[in-house]
Amino acid sequence: MGNNGAAVSDVWSVQANPAAISNLQKLSISINYIKHLFSNEISTQAFVAVLPFKQNFVGLSFQRYGFSAYNEHKIGFAYAKKFGDNFSTAINANYHQIKISSYGATKGFSVDLGALYHFDNQLIFGAFVSNPSKQKFNSAEIAANIPISFNIGASYLASDRVLLAATISEVIHNQIEVKFGLEYQLMSLLSLRGGLSAKPFKQYAGFGLNYKKFLLDMATTYDANLGSAPQIALGYAF
Repeated sequence: MGNNGAAVSDVWSVQANPAAISNLQKLSISINYIKHLFSNEISTQAFVAVLPFKQNFVGLSFQRYGFSAYNEHKIGFAYAKKFGDNFSTAINANYHQIKISSYGATKGFSVDLGALYHFDNQLIFGAFVSNPSKQKFNSAEIAANIPISFNIGASYLASDRVLLAATISEVIHNQIEVKFGLEYQLMSLLSLRGGLSAKPFKQYAGFGLNYKKFLLDMATTYDANLGSAPQIALGYAF
């Protein structure tokens, strides 16, 4: 759905707007694999889990990106709380590590903050900020920054089958990005998804299968300059 994470809720919200995990009703886990645009070696592997209890929600995430000579790792622990039926807030603490052959490693910590508001049963507003305290890696030998981003978005349930979403994001020192996404539930088992983002222009397409407690998501991102990045995710809702 074009990486629209500000106001769309699922188990992967723990890596986007952590407040959106407050819509989950069961313990959920998922694993993900992405083959990146221009190389057979570069990939991302990720794992997420969310545990709801009463009006509280705990999330755990792990992500690895890179190849044999370069690796980025990120581990996150999120806590979200629901206030009534309409409003949720969350905080996500992250540990970052970069390893580069012949250069060593560097690490750092950051915090994400998120909020989600249900205007009604159809319209949801969400916002989150990543690393607002401007935390940095602890080694001067490896020139890398922990990104600082601001994100605001909305999702609209146009019918019991159609979900629309939009997000505006800004990563500091980069241009503002606008993203649009669409999900169409063809049947209870199958959902079709698509999205667009501008600056840089990217196209997204995929589908989701929901069979009993199992979830399978497949998607691809297409960049005119770099090609396609296919990905797959497997999940289970207890």
